[in-house]
Amino acid sequence: MLVRSALSWVPRGPRRDARRLTGPALGRRAPALLGAALALSLGCSGAAPAPVARPARVVKTPPAQPKAPEGPPLLPARVIAELDDEDATPYFARRGDEALLLHAAGGRFRTRLLGADGAPRGDAVDAGPVAADVPVAALRATPQGYIAAWIEQIEGSRAVRVLALDPAGKPSAPASLVAQTAEEISWLDVLPNAQGALVLWEMPREAQGDAARAGVAHPGVDRVDVVMTVVAQGKGAAIKPTAPASVAREVLGWNAVATERGAAVALVLPPAAPRGRGEGKPARKAEAEDAAEDGKLGSVALLEIDAAGKVSAPVVVSPEPTAQIDLEIASLGGRYLLTWTDERDIDGAVYLAAVEPGGKVVVAPRQATPPSGEQALVSLVAPSQGGGGRALLAWEDLLRARGGEVGGAGARGPGRLIHLASVGPDGALGAERAGLVFSASGPPDIAADGDGFAAVTLAPATLKMARDGAAAPPVWPTFVRFGPDLSVRAAEPVRAAPFAATDGVPYLVRGLTCHAGACATLASAAPGPQPGGAAGAAGARAPLALVSLPVRESAWRAPAFREDKDPPPRATAVRALAEGDSVAEVAAVELDGGAALSAWVTYFVEGASDAAPRGQEVSATLAVRAVSPGGLGKLSVLSQKASSLGGVAIAAAPPLPADAKGKGAAQGESVIAWVARERGETQVYLTKVDATGAKVAQKKLTTAPRKKQGGAASEASDVAIAYDGAGGFIVAWIDTRDGNAEVYAARVDRALNRTAPDRRITNAPLDAAEVQIAVRGQEVWLVWSDARTAGGAAAGGAAAGGAAGQAGAAAGAGAAGQGGAVASGGAAAGGAAGQGDEPGGDIFLARLDAKTLQRIGDESRLHASSEHSRSPVLAPLEGGLFVGWIDEPADESGGGAGAGGRARLVRVDGNGAVQGPPVVVSGPDGAAVSSLALACDKICRGVLASAPGDSVELNAFTLAPGDVSAPSLKPLAWLTGGASQDVSPAFAGRSGASLFFADDAVSGSGRVRWMTITWP
Repeated sequence: MLVRSALSWVPRGPRRDARRLTGPALGRRAPALLGAALALSLGCSGAAPAPVARPARVVKTPPAQPKAPEGPPLLPARVIAELDDEDATPYFARRGDEALLLHAAGGRFRTRLLGADGAPRGDAVDAGPVAADVPVAALRATPQGYIAAWIEQIEGSRAVRVLALDPAGKPSAPASLVAQTAEEISWLDVLPNAQGALVLWEMPREAQGDAARAGVAHPGVDRVDVVMTVVAQGKGAAIKPTAPASVAREVLGWNAVATERGAAVALVLPPAAPRGRGEGKPARKAEAEDAAEDGKLGSVALLEIDAAGKVSAPVVVSPEPTAQIDLEIASLGGRYLLTWTDERDIDGAVYLAAVEPGGKVVVAPRQATPPSGEQALVSLVAPSQGGGGRALLAWEDLLRARGGEVGGAGARGPGRLIHLASVGPDGALGAERAGLVFSASGPPDIAADGDGFAAVTLAPATLKMARDGAAAPPVWPTFVRFGPDLSVRAAEPVRAAPFAATDGVPYLVRGLTCHAGACATLASAAPGPQPGGAAGAAGARAPLALVSLPVRESAWRAPAFREDKDPPPRATAVRALAEGDSVAEVAAVELDGGAALSAWVTYFVEGASDAAPRGQEVSATLAVRAVSPGGLGKLSVLSQKASSLGGVAIAAAPPLPADAKGKGAAQGESVIAWVARERGETQVYLTKVDATGAKVAQKKLTTAPRKKQGGAASEASDVAIAYDGAGGFIVAWIDTRDGNAEVYAARVDRALNRTAPDRRITNAPLDAAEVQIAVRGQEVWLVWSDARTAGGAAAGGAAAGGAAGQAGAAAGAGAAGQGGAVASGGAAAGGAAGQGDEPGGDIFLARLDAKTLQRIGDESRLHASSEHSRSPVLAPLEGGLFVGWIDEPADESGGGAGAGGRARLVRVDGNGAVQGPPVVVSGPDGAAVSSLALACDKICRGVLASAPGDSVELNAFTLAPGDVSAPSLKPLAWLTGGASQDVSPAFAGRSGASLFFADDAVSGSGRVRWMTITWP
């Protein structure tokens, strides 16, 4: 399943192996796949592949396939040549109503002229000898005919040759040797103009001089020199290439577009000095990572070459040294449109800029699409002549529903989803969006098609009438033709009679072209004996066919659809708030005006880090960041001595009322509850922050003695906090100060002074964990997971009397854990202390008086089961609240939770009574649910995290009060982290419009993300 092409090229250069450019959605840039592709699609007999090849648009059909659907007709096709296993790469170019095929056979180049209908016009023409090793070639139409150029190996050296062909495909003269060198030549292209053509090629280089000494470049990270020759092509005369001349030296990447005046070349220039640490990264990690990446990102520049080969000075288009090397350029509306993947923010994003001839930047670099997590540019396709004046931008989002899981795209599967949008000369994207399924690495083959576009992709082949749940469909090359509004005009698998031995499906498909409303693609069978043919036939040759791609009624389901018609719920934007160590827990709260605060604590395993400065103690990092419709606020690191097991919680209070003099708080304040670890002991802390996330005050809530003679120190964990509606806050947490892990609560005023002593809420023989809190009027409601058995100290529970903890106000404390280096991340922390080995647990509820924190009535068990119930969430609702949690079946030994978790949701009325049986929500395809977020106003909205494959998927659902059946799930996003990750989703506010969660980037670094969601 490779996608590679010699027909249109993508810039190459050092690949970002570790960050953002690997993984299922970005495998198109993996160096190993690129080398394999070059050997497959561009190599000749025994050829050693170039060190790095551009991703090319050759679709290879997977060898193992399910049974083919029967019935639909084959596509029209004409066999135009036969290929053998030594000369297997054809090249194709259109020139008006005619086209020319160039391929190698028997050690000779051969051409064949084709008519508008694909029919051969005459016999093949001998165009001269071909070397045994031709890794890269190009064929382009010119006003005078055609020009072919290629790289060949000559006795240990590399050479560039150019051949001029007349309109019938006959050579004007023998091929000319343009350049020969002992150094590597890795790529070339032909850029036609009115007088002839410019032939450009690249030569890999390692950074030299000051750049190398500054550490900007790194071993194994190549740069390239771009070199050119001018080819003048007179009528009937031999070409006269000029001596090779330099275009650019030691650039990271480049791309070029032909113009009537010559060519425009876009460049990614290496940075002159290491870039500064970006916001969102803790200092120590950012400095090391940024230093390692400085040689892999650069600034964007543009230069022009006239038809005589005069090179203009480069004009800087984007000075920020944050561009990846996947730069594309197209000529559009008298301007040059440039696009690339940019990393000036935490997530990679697709950027656009427009430049007029002469170098004036008329559209400054800007993000092309709404933020959606990590993005990657796929391609930029210029419109056809007279085709409407809009180009097509294709990109990929890593945090989006996959191709096989969205409306109209067919059965679920591992296919990628390529997003498509038209773009004008002003760099603005059209409102219409399309999605294209692509079940392979590399970019699909896309071409302009009149006023629309066409694509050849690799996707599951299913009939429109196929039943859901049927056997897995075969994955075949499939074409799609789009209208100007990106609606699907036609779509069918590429199947033709010359490939009857393989159900009509070719082995390779490449070279998509369209002209005057007709589209076609080259298709070939695998060289050698064909299935169903004579076994062991020596010298068997594979047919090469030109397959027509008509607009006609089809029984096949299209692997493409209009995305802008996708009904909600759907993610509208995803932004990264921070990058660093893996994240243990995320919390969020809604502020006025659509703003929100998110706080998080990272994973830290004690003893796993030796990165702390001498004399400083570090643990997990606690940080907070404000968000609003206008953008992101400043990242504030509150402590680097936090406990991962302590968790984090946040609650907001409204502004203070004005006093008699008209003075009052200008804005609301929020309080973050967390646990600090100092000198081996954990205590609960409260930090007050303003609406920007800046720290206003901080105090220690607990002062319990933790160290015990001859035993482990007691621990505080699993904090929760809520505004009490009367100017103060109620805090709950899990504490082992009395042996078992029990639920404790305390109350503080707005100044964080304690107004009630620590109160032990539970008294059970086994451990409690993961307490959550909500305030309803004069009552405080707590829910938690408890390991007590159904027959133990029970649903009624023993009264927990008095103040079991420390009385009085906590001693004032300074800023806990400020300063110091960030702790390195470790393995995921477990549950509350002592709870992980218990056989199970149920969800319990208790009601407290908000002033005294005395219990109102007995504890109640919300649902009794043999499963392990964990991770409860609360969502207040008129007349009560909804409680959700995760149930995991116990393993066969009965010792702990097994696989296959699911969510349960239950409504509780104002008296704490359960209303009906829980609603059970399973993950897609029965996948285990790992976490849950819930928000309720008139209805409830939820997000499930599950892992149906090798990564986490977020699915949205809605649930109305009184519903008893499981709600349907709608995919929101596939995350980039591993399937075992707990992403800790949390809504800010009751509308469910803002979701915050953790995710590991492709590189493995932890990220906190903010997703905005549109609901029905």
